[in-house]
Amino acid sequence: MLELPITVRIPTDQELDYRPDLDEILMKRRKANIREGYMLKMNDNPRLPFRFQATINIDNSSLWELFQALAATFPSKVSCVYGLHEDESATTEQLQKAFVLKELERYESELTQDCQLEFGLLFHNKDVLIELSVSESKYIRYWGVELERFKQLMQSFQLPADDKLEFIDEYPKIVLPLREVKQGSKAPETVIYYLDQAFHIDRSASNALFD
Repeated sequence: MLELPITVRIPTDQELDYRPDLDEILMKRRKANIREGYMLKMNDNPRLPFRFQATINIDNSSLWELFQALAATFPSKVSCVYGLHEDESATTEQLQKAFVLKELERYESELTQDCQLEFGLLFHNKDVLIELSVSESKYIRYWGVELERFKQLMQSFQLPADDKLEFIDEYPKIVLPLREVKQGSKAPETVIYYLDQAFHIDRSASNALFD
């Protein structure tokens, strides 16, 4: 079983609300293939400037390390994409990648464990699209062009290809605020506010919570 963020746990059978297909869900959950690995899909649309797309499960304690390794496949300038789950994300102008990673690293704990936060990197021109995103459920999506380099990177993390891999958000889960389980953590709104300040994103921050 995949190592989940400390904010996520699998509900017991008794904690699940009744629904007509509950028995089917419970049976499917017992056979769920939620483990470390990646699913690979090749791009068959020549109009889209990426070669493949991958969805990756990794133990949460290794998520930031893998994010940094995938970030190394980007050029020196990138856009940062981030926001609260189910809210509109902000996309910065192109910035120095080293600067973006340094700012994100300030909030590594919140970004990798708080399920209200989503973040990633983007590089896009008419010839190339590279995108890296961490979902609210803390698995990774990656769009890239260097397939062999990507496979070697996956091998270095001992992540196998698996076309039947499943992900935690395909099943019921219980999510807790990070501040309830890890003392001293920043509220997700606070993280967004400080990233907006660092990246000069102009939007209302009147609801931010300050620590």
